[in-house]
Amino acid sequence: MVFMGAETFEGTDPLDDAAEADLQEIRSIFTVKADQRDAAKAGPLNVYVQVHRSSGVTRRHRFGFDPQAGKLTATVDDIPKGEPEQALIGFIEDSIRESGHRRDDNSMLVLWGHAYDFAFGRSRTRGGVVDAIDFVELSDMLLRLQNKMKAQFGKWYDDESGEPPTLDIIGFDACDVATVEMACQLQPFAKYLLGSEIGIPIPGWPYDRILDRLRYPKDRPMTPPEFGSYVVRRFCESYPASSPVSLTFLSLAQANELRYRAELLALALLAAIDDSDRRLRIMELFTQSQTGEDRPYVDVVDLCLNLVRHGGDPLIAEMARALGDFLLNPGPLVGKSATGEGRPFIVDHGRNAGELARLNGISLYAPHVASGNDFDAVRSLYDGFVFAKKTVWSQLVHTLAKLS
Repeated sequence: MVFMGAETFEGTDPLDDAAEADLQEIRSIFTVKADQRDAAKAGPLNVYVQVHRSSGVTRRHRFGFDPQAGKLTATVDDIPKGEPEQALIGFIEDSIRESGHRRDDNSMLVLWGHAYDFAFGRSRTRGGVVDAIDFVELSDMLLRLQNKMKAQFGKWYDDESGEPPTLDIIGFDACDVATVEMACQLQPFAKYLLGSEIGIPIPGWPYDRILDRLRYPKDRPMTPPEFGSYVVRRFCESYPASSPVSLTFLSLAQANELRYRAELLALALLAAIDDSDRRLRIMELFTQSQTGEDRPYVDVVDLCLNLVRHGGDPLIAEMARALGDFLLNPGPLVGKSATGEGRPFIVDHGRNAGELARLNGISLYAPHVASGNDFDAVRSLYDGFVFAKKTVWSQLVHTLAKLS
């Protein structure tokens, strides 16, 4: 399911042409000539795309295979414009129903479009109010959908695990979303998160190459962990080094432990910044770990490394080392590629250029590293995150921002 926010807002690049190009890439997977590919070996793939354009027109595209008719299908319908929640949740519900989704089937939702200041498909007013789907609202939407799906398909979830219905993967063809905050926010609703900790160029993901392996699997269909790693590789190799990109695949089942370890580091840092000399050193190490120019984020692993080497505080070094090891250290992996067992929190991470060598796949908000960042305008949005509510990270970074 690909939900495209292709509206153009003031100060953002137009997306209509990019949306049409990605639609054409998706369409090509289902319209390839029979003499080019063996249709009998095609996998059971359904793709649903809803495009919200600058013209105000919203269209839903469906691509799939009708086993009864024995042929490929492609349809398009105009959709009445509605509220963002109604549009997104209605799209997901309709896709689940129309695909005849079963418990053992796999599902992936991709949010496609501009993302700024903790919101998707947005335009910010002078007061900092976001007219879009902010990421806290997104989790609220997914919770309501999850409860509805559990009631509808309750018979599927009566086993001992009691696992609620979740997406296998939630992906973002959007900027700056591979963050600790997003991982903790979306953990109840998806098994994996696929996104970038920096910007995504307007061409976005190579949907034709990504979907080709699903439409025409090799020996068997890929599992979600295998597919996530596959997307990381295909995306990063689609751009030259002159157009630096990065993509990350995260295991959300471990998000609670991530939050716990990040909290221990935040507490140690918060205790240290009362001393002006140590505060200046910590602020500089944050700045050295910035994910990119003008971005109010730090790469978590790089920050941990800097704090271990140059923080000058044994407790901070201990907490930073523990967090960095958790993010990167794998368990036994032999024979477990299909299930994803043993992988660290950062299941896979790719980058295509030497200038991104300091990136390791996941970031944290730190507004003081970006000069001119209006952190007061969006603090209310940030403080709505589960991570901000359950840790002292917001207190730490906003204190640093005010003292910088």
